[in-house]
Amino acid sequence: MDIKGPKQLYNKLLFIYTFILVCVISALVTYFYTSTKNRFLEQNLNYTEMMSETAASYLEDSSDMAEYIHEDLYKSDMELKDVLHYMTDEPSDYLRYRLDTYSENKISEYNGIDKFFVDAFQAYGSLNHITLYSYTRDEITEYTRDGKSYRREGDAGFKRMLEKGDLVGEDCFSYLKEIRDPATMQVKGCMLLGFRSKRFEGIQKYYSRAELFVYNEAGTVVFDSTEGHDISEIIEAKDRGDLENVLEAYVEQITAGQYHAVSYLEKKRAAKVPVSIIIMILSVGIVVMILGEFFVRYHLQKLAKRLNRILDGMTQVMDGDLDVRIPVDKNGDELDVISRCFNEMCVNLDDHIKKRYLAEIEQKNAEMSALQSQINPHFLYNTLEAIRMKAICNGDREVGKMLYSLAVTFRAQIKEADVITLAQELHYSKKYMELFEFRYQNQFRSAVECPEEYLQTPVIKFVLQPVIENYFIHGIRMKEQDNFIRIAVEKEDGYRIIVEDNGKGMTEDEIREKNEELDHDIMKKQSSIGISNVNRRLKAVYGKPYGIHIESRQGGGLRVILSFKPEESEGRGEEEI
Repeated sequence: MDIKGPKQLYNKLLFIYTFILVCVISALVTYFYTSTKNRFLEQNLNYTEMMSETAASYLEDSSDMAEYIHEDLYKSDMELKDVLHYMTDEPSDYLRYRLDTYSENKISEYNGIDKFFVDAFQAYGSLNHITLYSYTRDEITEYTRDGKSYRREGDAGFKRMLEKGDLVGEDCFSYLKEIRDPATMQVKGCMLLGFRSKRFEGIQKYYSRAELFVYNEAGTVVFDSTEGHDISEIIEAKDRGDLENVLEAYVEQITAGQYHAVSYLEKKRAAKVPVSIIIMILSVGIVVMILGEFFVRYHLQKLAKRLNRILDGMTQVMDGDLDVRIPVDKNGDELDVISRCFNEMCVNLDDHIKKRYLAEIEQKNAEMSALQSQINPHFLYNTLEAIRMKAICNGDREVGKMLYSLAVTFRAQIKEADVITLAQELHYSKKYMELFEFRYQNQFRSAVECPEEYLQTPVIKFVLQPVIENYFIHGIRMKEQDNFIRIAVEKEDGYRIIVEDNGKGMTEDEIREKNEELDHDIMKKQSSIGISNVNRRLKAVYGKPYGIHIESRQGGGLRVILSFKPEESEGRGEEEI
């Protein structure tokens, strides 16, 4: 017989593990890429919104500054009169007015228009220039931040700009404030307060992925970070509510007075992940893939080596060498179990062969006879299981359920350890009561109540079955249909299992006498030997304060209370098992 090595299994497992590894890492790379993409999209959208808010804040601050300067001018009577005379008087008359005012008031410093504007430039850093226009004299005077002023006659272009309200110049945008004579309320001229447009460039560069453009009501561009848009198309699209489709971008729009700001993020760039991050994600995925493949191969090679040892041992046994022994590792897995069982099989097989040829014929026959007569509880349990499956196959599920409950109870008696959990004890009790449900159909009901946190509490086995059996022997009322038995678990200075029923019950004297027997661990009545046995076992394991106590149940019947307190070592023992 040709025995193949583990190479086929090795290759199959390697392919399966590699395929799973590739799928998992691909899924993780895809997840991290998608997550990073979404994070960039969310971040860029936040930046776009913040850019819009920052631009709006600058426009509002500029408007407020213009308003403050205008108000400050009217708060100072000397400065306001100086401005009015400057706008209405001839230069010589204006100078005469200043000298007369200075001499009449005997002041150390004359607060005129020049000082007012110098103070304004010092107070407001974003103020670029101030322009005065006299309607009476048709004269323009422009003041700059360096303290210089320039006069010129009003030209047609400047007047058209005022008429249209198009107050946008090179690297600046302005707000118009009219100047009236408080005495007559006649308009003498106006003041244009210009602010720097360069500030928008700084805002756009700070939020670099989004674009920004600002324009006024007249349709003149104040700032455009791309310089590639037709402002008329933008205005039309905005009026139609179709700006996002025209720009193919996520758009934020704000209006501050006569100025409008539109910040937008192109959709094709919104969720774009930098190449460096993509390379990093792929690099991490490749490194994890290489490491995973290395560990998979290492693990499979160890597995193949151990399988080779087992196959070599089998080959030697097939050749007749029963002295072969496979080294047993300390991994504790199935291969160790196979190796150990293989070694035991070789020992047992060798012993069997020796006995077969060395033992007497009579001894062999006696052994065969003894072997055939060994019908032990395990055989009975397996037979009950076979009968149950046969009943289920024949459609008699009720008989199958009865046999299952009986088999579970019987199996627990022969296989379980002496100390089990409350969950196991309650399970066996349920199966035991199910047998009586078939016997006394529609005559009684049962209930089991136990908090989930108590289920793993260790307890000696079969403390409930004798109590339940005692109820069915002595307590159940055969002529009644409302019989019931209830099992509940409580925790009070240890644990208490309460078994109560509405059966025939006992008199107070009988209860008192029975409790004395249980307290002193005395067996007198053979009819309750099961309860006395359980009581004796509980006291022996958990101490004299614990055991069984019987009470009369209100409404008829009995309450049998089983008390115990497992030690910590018992709990640890169960966990180790």
